Amino acid sequence: MTSRALGERAASEASSSRRAHPRTRSGRIGDALRAHEHRAAAGLFALFVLVYLWPVLAGGDVLSPASVLWGLTPWRAPLPAGLARFSNELLSDVPMAYYPWDVLARSMLHSGTFPAWNPYAFGGTPFFANLSVAWLGPFSMPLWLLSLNYGIGVSAALKLWAAAFGTYLLVRELRLGFWAGLVAGVSFALCAFDVAWLTHQALVAVAALLPWLVWLTERIVRRGGRVEGVVLAVVVAAALAGGHPGTEVHVLAATALYALVRSATIAGTPPRERLWRLATVGGGIVAGALLMAVILVPGERATLDTVGEAARRNGGQGLLRGATLPLKSLLAAAFPDWWGRPSEVLFPNPPPSIGPGNYNERAFYAGTVALVLAFVALASRGAWRRKAPFAALAALGLAMALKAPLIWTFVVHLPVFDRVQNQRMLLWFAFAIAVLCAFGVQAVLDAPREQRRAWAAIGAAVAGGLVALAAIHRAPGDVGGAFHHLIDRFAGATPGALASASAIRWLAFVALVALALLLVRARPERRWLGGGMLALAAACDMLLFAHAYQPMGPASIVFPPRTPAVAFLRQHAAEGRITGVEQALLTDWPTVYGLRDVRGYEPPQPSRRFYALWSAVNPGQLVWTPFETGDLSPRTLRVLGLLGVRYVVAEPKAAPPPGGELSYAYRGGDAAVLRNALAAPRAFVADRVELAAGEPREIATVTSPRFDPRRDAVARRDELAVAPPPSSVPGTVRVMRDANASVTLRALLPHRALVVLDDAWAKGWSVAVDGRPARALQADVVMRGVMVPAGTHEIVWRYRVPGLRLGLLMSVAGLLALLAWSGVLIRARRS
Repeated sequence: MTSRALGERAASEASSSRRAHPRTRSGRIGDALRAHEHRAAAGLFALFVLVYLWPVLAGGDVLSPASVLWGLTPWRAPLPAGLARFSNELLSDVPMAYYPWDVLARSMLHSGTFPAWNPYAFGGTPFFANLSVAWLGPFSMPLWLLSLNYGIGVSAALKLWAAAFGTYLLVRELRLGFWAGLVAGVSFALCAFDVAWLTHQALVAVAALLPWLVWLTERIVRRGGRVEGVVLAVVVAAALAGGHPGTEVHVLAATALYALVRSATIAGTPPRERLWRLATVGGGIVAGALLMAVILVPGERATLDTVGEAARRNGGQGLLRGATLPLKSLLAAAFPDWWGRPSEVLFPNPPPSIGPGNYNERAFYAGTVALVLAFVALASRGAWRRKAPFAALAALGLAMALKAPLIWTFVVHLPVFDRVQNQRMLLWFAFAIAVLCAFGVQAVLDAPREQRRAWAAIGAAVAGGLVALAAIHRAPGDVGGAFHHLIDRFAGATPGALASASAIRWLAFVALVALALLLVRARPERRWLGGGMLALAAACDMLLFAHAYQPMGPASIVFPPRTPAVAFLRQHAAEGRITGVEQALLTDWPTVYGLRDVRGYEPPQPSRRFYALWSAVNPGQLVWTPFETGDLSPRTLRVLGLLGVRYVVAEPKAAPPPGGELSYAYRGGDAAVLRNALAAPRAFVADRVELAAGEPREIATVTSPRFDPRRDAVARRDELAVAPPPSSVPGTVRVMRDANASVTLRALLPHRALVVLDDAWAKGWSVAVDGRPARALQADVVMRGVMVPAGTHEIVWRYRVPGLRLGLLMSVAGLLALLAWSGVLIRARRS
């Protein structure tokens, strides 16, 4: 090349550089501005969450609905003053399951014990396989690292902040503005789904990551991002570690549906490139699932042969078929308090009405401001390629919650969807409304003087509110009660006042939206004032809605004390298991006191054999409700004795039934504790063993009046061909060492005998006699047994979590695949 040519080329490159420089500088300024806005949004969302959870994060209160225990034995009286403001009976799942699991998990982790087995429910049940504990979930870390009660508040704050900021990032990725992102973020963070399930830990831990998944999917589908695929895998893993399988299914399905619809709406992308981008999304989902296989595989294995799994698979939906809502429940999308809610009635009186379905399940509300602005978005022209996926999510979420014909039938027969509660797909509706409202905000701010459609939507909202007010049947004093209720949620709780207050609240926030539109129209050069007003209105709307639903109060009021009856049970905890008559000493709360209860709650639910045996104790026991003891007939006491129940907690005035099996062990003003004389010891040598062919025969034998659970045993004929002869010279056995996943016994036997360990049998338990593997038997229907020869022997039972090794290998494979993916991307970027 000549020197002249080289000079011309250099001049050309310099000229090109000069022409590109202003664009580069402009781009850098734009990036800096966006980064500044992102930091501002993150800070504002943190302030928003702090305002909501201030009593917990800074005021010393606890976030817990455990006050429902005050209405039960042994805490029934005296009730502390002000209890009504810290109660919500619909959240009873938290003290009966989620909080005790957290207490147990935290104690095991802090003691260095691998949490394989839960000895405090059902006579023993798999614990690491309990997905709702969310062992590796990012929002569970505060529970393990901080004090539990404060950690629960911090975890809740992180979930709400993540939901808000993730929605904001998604909105900005959709090329909408700062104020639109703020309105959408606060609307989704405190939507009804997130507020209703906040203290259940698992559901919101998964739902909060939905906007992050859709944000990353948008970047992949629209930009063709490759790095985002790796990040998507990490976020999918975090969502799957969140702990609620049903919400996980719905969140991943929403992500996949968004990818498909959004890919179809993007113009100018070649079909091959679209498929490649969809494959990137799919690869991220698969890689994320592999990363969490170490938890998912044991969880799936633990559900096999359980009564809960059988019920879910029965007829496509089984027990969940009725978990849908009537059409009138759609009112909750605009008037969430139309029927009142149980957090705002005087304890312990029942709520006057909670409407169709319980309040938690009709969680449609995403905000008055958000709903009105979403209607503005749907009425506005343009941006339909970006709005279409969210319109589809909203429509499908409503269709599933309301059990729309054809759609419902199709979805519940899809794989995996046939095993979860699909009315909770209303999460899709709340999320879609929050994002669509951002399009409405942007439409208002971009064209402030061309808002005929926006004013039409506002007019329709006002008309709807007035019609609702006119349709309310009000008694004298309900109007004043409505305004009183707006000031104090615990006042004016009559049906007419509640409905009126909800309609007035709707009209008030619609008026604020109209005022913001007028402000933007009058001063278009100061659109930020209108955007700020809309964001503030949305924040006030959601804070007012969320107020008081999740109880926050002093620990001395929220948690009932350890009464004398509880102190007695703790003192005698080593003597055997306990149970409560009906709801005395609520299931699984005894775990908090270190008491081994024979009752329990899901997940994973007990085996079908355990449920069949328990049905002899309580024939009316429902699969999906906490296990209750029922009556105290001789048949019931025999089964309870077989399960090792030494003490029965009952009402203070309860008297032992005739027969002599029960006697008073403690009697006080808080409860009566009855001692069961038929309780089997923790380990014993069976004097008489009967073989039974089939589960019904086994249950008939152990419930027979001639069966003594302290000395007799039943074995399966298919596991033990010949029963040892009855013994007149009993052997002895005692527990030498008791750990979480192992129990060591020492037996002295004059002859070959069946040694029974009165703990629940489950897949994963193995036994060795003097260091040599032996056959583990299912004794007494659901307990563990082993045949041992004459002499002195050491018997060791060990538990290995089924599926843990396979899950760990799959997780390692997923991690290696993700590292390889990242390496390819780094190499490609360098080249």
